[in-house]
Amino acid sequence: MTPPELRSIAFNNGLIIFDDQLTLLETYAALLKEWNSKINLISRQDEEHILDRHILHSLVLLMPAICNYEFSGRRIADLGTGGGLPGIPLKIMIPSVQLSLMDSIQKKITVCSALIQSLGLRGIEAVRGRAEELAQLPEYARGFDAVISRAVAPMDELAKWSKGLLKPNGMLFSLKGGDLTEEIARTKRLKYILEVEERPLKMKTYDNLEKEEKKLVIAYFRD
Repeated sequence: MTPPELRSIAFNNGLIIFDDQLTLLETYAALLKEWNSKINLISRQDEEHILDRHILHSLVLLMPAICNYEFSGRRIADLGTGGGLPGIPLKIMIPSVQLSLMDSIQKKITVCSALIQSLGLRGIEAVRGRAEELAQLPEYARGFDAVISRAVAPMDELAKWSKGLLKPNGMLFSLKGGDLTEEIARTKRLKYILEVEERPLKMKTYDNLEKEEKKLVIAYFRD
């Protein structure tokens, strides 16, 4: 996928990518590929498909037909961020987001910090630690409007990890794939979960994510 193709697909699905944002997304893709040669952040087979398999996949969070959440001005935690996915593409597109990239592996957080600096992003940090541990710290406990995550763990586990980070009525957005029936059922049984919604990644003019059974799963938390 080329950057113009990425922009065209995004536009067809209600997301406008401006020139400066497209440049940053392209730069991020190049940096991610460069770092991946040193530290395993994504599959080596995906290095030539970063724009479609990773960045476009992250941007579905901003496509109205798939996800109509208003991220602008919100405080968001990205759990198990790895090389900054889906958080960094989200930040590039919505600069007003206050974003914390979280991962338990120091090498990945070091990469994220370097990426943030190279891209000149503000209002974003990279933090090492497990969600359960970070939720014990006053600067993170019950401080986030929403949690985002990408193929990190089963949905019920993500919900447990997110609970201590989220404000009342917070939400968890997880980009996942495959048959999620059992893990969604387990998540719905958690006493602090109000509802769980599974949405296929059905996009106009691009059907690869749908063919790969990629989905957005949203968990709504109680007060």
